[in-house]
Amino acid sequence: MQAWLVQGEAGGERDALGCVFRQWAGRPENRHWSVDCVRWTADLAFVVQARQPDVLVVAEPGCPIGPWTAEVLASGVGLVLAVSLERAEACRALSEQYALQLTALPPNVEAVGLAIFNVLAYLRRQRGWQVRLDQLQQRVNDRIVMERAMGILVERLGVSEKEAYKRLRVLSRRQRRQIRDIAQALLDTQALLLPEMNGFVEPPQRDGPPPPDHSETVS
Repeated sequence: MQAWLVQGEAGGERDALGCVFRQWAGRPENRHWSVDCVRWTADLAFVVQARQPDVLVVAEPGCPIGPWTAEVLASGVGLVLAVSLERAEACRALSEQYALQLTALPPNVEAVGLAIFNVLAYLRRQRGWQVRLDQLQQRVNDRIVMERAMGILVERLGVSEKEAYKRLRVLSRRQRRQIRDIAQALLDTQALLLPEMNGFVEPPQRDGPPPPDHSETVS
């Protein structure tokens, strides 16, 4: 796991956050963390996307919230923001959409540690949701392929949908291939044998020069 302390202008609460962060990183239970300090710049989002740390720890107003914040969060990185209560409302929209945890100023080790813990929990939930979403989308895509393949069998062979599915399943077992792959192969074959029905026929090309214009010219 990798955590970055993003340093803005030196002094006051920003220095305090750096001290707290180093205390947190020095605890025995956090030995598996790789920690680093980086300077805030306008292109921080580009650096984060290239190196992909897990969590950024930032203090406001040394690193003011701006477009870079949404860009960093959209890349799948968690953000712990030390902020005053007066400025917390400005982060509401981001905290409702991304892995953003707020901690109060002045910071303390326990609060920062809990914020990092919560950010990681959010990221893990988010990644789990994405995996399930991808699985559901794949099932929908597979179902579409299956329905189209069954439709071809029903039309070409005059069988019922139940019989069409049975034939696909039997062939899947015999060839030890996924039934979805069998269905896709049938669709590909249909596209080759009947290209005009699948939009793969190119319009005829005219050979030679265009025909002469026989229209009369009015002088």
